[in-house]
Amino acid sequence: MNPSALDSPSFLRRLGAMFYDGLLIGISSFLLVGIVGTILSKVLGIPEIPAGSLLAKMLFLLGLGIAFFLFGWFWTHGGQTLGLRAWKLRVVDNDGRPLDWQKAFMRYAWSLLSWLALGTGFWIAIFDPEKLTWHDRLSRTRIIKAER
Repeated sequence: MNPSALDSPSFLRRLGAMFYDGLLIGISSFLLVGIVGTILSKVLGIPEIPAGSLLAKMLFLLGLGIAFFLFGWFWTHGGQTLGLRAWKLRVVDNDGRPLDWQKAFMRYAWSLLSWLALGTGFWIAIFDPEKLTWHDRLSRTRIIKAER
């Protein structure tokens, strides 16, 4: 099975799934990092973790790691996050196969670049003939319409 542009969902459908996942995975990551940060501040005896400190930077990286683990687990176990499932979408590699952890990592890492460019990597899908984002192309993965 080789996914084509015909299998690609509209930008608005992708945006809907991103919104759901942003809420679900973003809040989950934020809460887990908040719990760890609170425990660390109590253990270290500091009232709050100073912004820009090494500990704050490490907690930020922990948040990125938690988000990767959550996205990666969903992508490698059925290809659907909760947002993708709600919008009847699935992530696959360019040959239509499920993602392994290496592909999931590449997709996640390149999606961070898409966000760092003020979302340009996502918006480009509006103009792309195959409706692909930067991280779709760079990771050799894509979002397709799911049958179920």
